[in-house]
Amino acid sequence: MNKATAVFVSLLSIPLYLFGFLFIIASGSGGTSRLLAGLGLVVVATAVLLLGRNRLRRLAEIDPDSLKTGAVELARRLGGELTVAQLRAEYRISEKQAIDALEQLAAEGSVVREQREQRAVYVFTGLLPSKAERLCPYCGTKLPIRDALHKCPNCGANLEISKT
Repeated sequence: MNKATAVFVSLLSIPLYLFGFLFIIASGSGGTSRLLAGLGLVVVATAVLLLGRNRLRRLAEIDPDSLKTGAVELARRLGGELTVAQLRAEYRISEKQAIDALEQLAAEGSVVREQREQRAVYVFTGLLPSKAERLCPYCGTKLPIRDALHKCPNCGANLEISKT
């Protein structure tokens, strides 16, 4: 079902609701058959509206631009690396759609494609965790950040923080 069909299905619920409520109002003058028919039309209208809404939501979710944004969010959760299979599993899409979204990101320069073993891994370099350490500019001593040092224990120079 494409977007136009989903919109048409959603709009189809309006006359069904209208006739359903008219039958329910008309049942006040007597007649349970009108009440049952009205309730039936309201139930059908609700089902049709939910079907159209769910399909429109799904189409918006698998839109190419939304897939690219979703791929970045998924890569953020997974530590900066993403495969086609992971994107397919998350969004329940075809392999072609997943490859197209990741290749568009690669063409934009947001991601670097690496071949590992027999699969392609897309590395989001901006999302990779960085490691910081204290570095002495004179003697080159490297110390972890967790140590509360401001001076080098070897030469006494002020330590600088560098990210790798």
